[in-house]
Amino acid sequence: MNENLSMKDLTQMINGIMGQKVLSEQQLERIMDGAKLAHQKGGMPSVLEYLMKVTQADVDMKDLKKFADDVQHNPNMGMDILKGNKNIKPNKRKKR
Repeated sequence: MNENLSMKDLTQMINGIMGQKVLSEQQLERIMDGAKLAHQKGGMPSVLEYLMKVTQADVDMKDLKKFADDVQHNPNMGMDILKGNKNIKPNKRKKR
């Protein structure tokens, strides 16, 4: 991915996708700092677990890992999703 986004830009994209303000720049910075620490301690699996905990995401870990792998192999796909040019295909929600 050749584009460097500021925290402000990324925050605006996330809020735009969600259709309302769900995140401030400061919150995103704290989340990103926590994700970096999680990555240092346990790699991408730890980052995914951290993000699921912080966001209280109701998704299946296998689906999330597949999505992360897809974005890692094709970073432009992630940017397209953030810019609203591509939708995330909905998968089954995790069973509780």
